[in-house]
Amino acid sequence: MTGQLNINAAPKWLLWVGILFLLWNLMGIGAFASQWSMSADDIGKLPPDQRDLWLAMPGWAWAAYAIGVVVGTLGAIGLLLRKWWAPLAFALSLIAVLVQFSYPFLFAQQAQGDMAMLAFPIFIVVMAIIQWQLSRAWQRKGWLA
Repeated sequence: MTGQLNINAAPKWLLWVGILFLLWNLMGIGAFASQWSMSADDIGKLPPDQRDLWLAMPGWAWAAYAIGVVVGTLGAIGLLLRKWWAPLAFALSLIAVLVQFSYPFLFAQQAQGDMAMLAFPIFIVVMAIIQWQLSRAWQRKGWLA
């Protein structure tokens, strides 16, 4: 390749991956909205460890959660539009996810050592890494402009 971008050379499956990434991130926005709007009664119905973790979650973790899902969604939209900034958005989303989950991983006694409680957050971190790394690879191939 001569250094010029040829976004038309992108494979058709890139669209489908972009749609999957968008759906994944929209589910994240839905989860955030659902969790943010939980009533006291809903919180009271959670298992004790989850309830305690929920009630102790600091504002910075909530902010990181919101930033992670919104910026991840923007990254997926950027990928669908084949924009150069999609990997940047995914990188920022990954940073926000890491900040968000630093609370249960590092600070919350309820979650430490409980792999069942940490399994889904680990999966979310892995998904954020995959989105970032794949979008970077596709950018290097010239599929994003």
